[in-house]
Amino acid sequence: SEGGIIAPAVAAADKSVAFVVMIAGPCIRGDKLFVLQSAMTAKAYGAPEDYIARRKIFDQELYSAILSAPSESAAVDRAKAHVAQGVADKIIDAQEAETLAKDDTTPWERYFLAYDPAPTLARLTVPVLALNGSMDVQVPAKENLAAAREALKKNPKGTAMELAGMNHLLQDAKTGAPSEYNDIEETMSPVALKIITDWLSTNVLARQSPRNN
Repeated sequence: SEGGIIAPAVAAADKSVAFVVMIAGPCIRGDKLFVLQSAMTAKAYGAPEDYIARRKIFDQELYSAILSAPSESAAVDRAKAHVAQGVADKIIDAQEAETLAKDDTTPWERYFLAYDPAPTLARLTVPVLALNGSMDVQVPAKENLAAAREALKKNPKGTAMELAGMNHLLQDAKTGAPSEYNDIEETMSPVALKIITDWLSTNVLARQSPRNN
């Protein structure tokens, strides 16, 4: 996830990095990711479609207000006003509202909302494997892998794969909801582990000279 953003940045800056494997690493801008994440998580928990649609609009407007703010204090003020309206419109409850504005306007959060990982990923020339589970509600596979494939289109050693039936942690899942993570006995699907090791064998180890092995 966040490590999947950091790894390409490190690889782009450090030529000694031999390859990158991204497990559910975001490839779309942070604000767009969070809108999708909120909607898909709500859907996994059984929220009504009309609520999901209203919440998507609320989130989009909230992040836009935060990103366009000229300072952190202005971002906090805008976020508080938007959250208050969200409570009045019954889109969010009072408990979530207590911390939402503060959490979404920290320096890291504002940076993440504005950060687009794709340009950094596009700079890589080393082998790259980007994996997402089809049931991932935190980094949705469809939108994320489309961005990954676009970013890697000039890298002949770049691969983006969707793993059927797996969640954010690449566990074999039923719903993909975060509440399910701790109920699944496997740490990671053996199928996912084999895909990673086979890819490493073919794209990294096989390319190394005997001197480097």
